[in-house]
Amino acid sequence: MFRTNSLIIILLLSVASLVTGQSISGQWQGIVWQTNSSDTFSYDLRLQQQGQAVSGQATSSSKDGKTSATFIISGRWSEGQLQLQEVEQLSPKSPLWCLKFITARLSKDQRVIDGDWKATGCQPGFMRMTKVGGSHEKELPFSYPGRWTGYLSQSDRDYGFYYELNLTENGRGSSHIVSEGAGGEATHLLKWEETEEGIQFWEDGIAERTDPDWKWCMKNGQLLQNREDGTYQLSGDWSGYLEHKTLATGACAPGTVFLTKPVLTQVVQEYVDSHADAYHETSGRTVKVDRVLQVRSDKIRIKVWDNGIVDGDILTLFLNGQQILHEYRVNKRKWSIPVDVLQGENLLILHADDLGDIPPNTVAVSIDDGVKEQVIVLSSNLRESGAILIQPFKVD
Repeated sequence: MFRTNSLIIILLLSVASLVTGQSISGQWQGIVWQTNSSDTFSYDLRLQQQGQAVSGQATSSSKDGKTSATFIISGRWSEGQLQLQEVEQLSPKSPLWCLKFITARLSKDQRVIDGDWKATGCQPGFMRMTKVGGSHEKELPFSYPGRWTGYLSQSDRDYGFYYELNLTENGRGSSHIVSEGAGGEATHLLKWEETEEGIQFWEDGIAERTDPDWKWCMKNGQLLQNREDGTYQLSGDWSGYLEHKTLATGACAPGTVFLTKPVLTQVVQEYVDSHADAYHETSGRTVKVDRVLQVRSDKIRIKVWDNGIVDGDILTLFLNGQQILHEYRVNKRKWSIPVDVLQGENLLILHADDLGDIPPNTVAVSIDDGVKEQVIVLSSNLRESGAILIQPFKVD
């Protein structure tokens, strides 16, 4: 992001519903990045407002923190628009960085500004800033109890299984596994306990199954806890034995487990609850948020396809309460839907119209923002609908 010529930066925020007299003074933190590049730069903006006049400093740093530059900021706040200019690079003296021209927006809750930028002699890009401070950004406390979703693999098979853990406070819980091939689906009872690095779990019984003659593996494993891109993660190896057998008489081929749980704030949880309640009123089904995905553009492509056996699954997709795909029979061909997402939270719900020959309705969904394509497997049935929370990209 170093410049080759003298450049001018203006930051323009177009605000649809601005409160008269609102102050933008304070600290804003976030990122800037360039089109067709996965590199991001952290951005710290400190502003002071006196009437319509705005002044302050901005600091841009590389992801590894090894390079950074600080700029003097001046500008004007008037009639719902903020115009800012980096008028001078304070440090370092060399090399000179881009002085970016940015067109951005302020979210309705007045806590996020984002948009695109241009600079003469530099590749254009995007930025996103969040106001520092305030309880609305406080994350809900982390806990192992709750619902974890993802997939399970097995070394003697060339396909995976949809897999989820539902952990309760008392060290008990259940797991749910879905096979696109033989076996159908089953719910196992389990025990679990917290370890220094994650959890350990043991399946010790079967509560429900769709195929009464199928023998399932009773699985156990050590899972490590991690956090990345707006999700908590549990991952590790598992081993086990066929029900009514032992490790000596009926060991299963081992495999791996990868599960996630969304990182949510109170504001995001309230948003999800409001949309889930509205969806429940019309469909009678509950919503399960399986993943939080962050995107770098407000124009994305959503793709759906059957990643297992094509068995006649039919689905409808809702984005922020609006139907974007109606009663589509999924197959191996990826169906691509271009959509615009909001600057805040976006809820994508997979509604199962027909479970096909092998319940439940399990499909692969990808979110492509032009920089990165992210793929997950969603599972829905006639009682519960899987969902993805889509957010603008941000730095934790």
